[in-house]
Amino acid sequence: MTEMLKPRVVISSPLDRERVVAEIFFGDAQWAEVLCEDGQHFEVEHYMRPDGSPWRIPLSSAQDALAAAVDRLRER
Repeated sequence: MTEMLKPRVVISSPLDRERVVAEIFFGDAQWAEVLCEDGQHFEVEHYMRPDGSPWRIPLSSAQDALAAAVDRLRER
């Protein structure tokens, strides 16, 4: 089940963004993107699952993934 996989955080530099972003994946599907366009305030953009079903992941996994994404962006 995709929901039980460990999240993977990837830093990328999309052409439509002014700064790098942290993409969060569960398996091969992107769950969210964490960005900080103004350099001060972090935002989360969530994505739909490719199969259209709702995401259902443990809260602790979501929190860990978001915290890891913010940490990775702060390192840059």
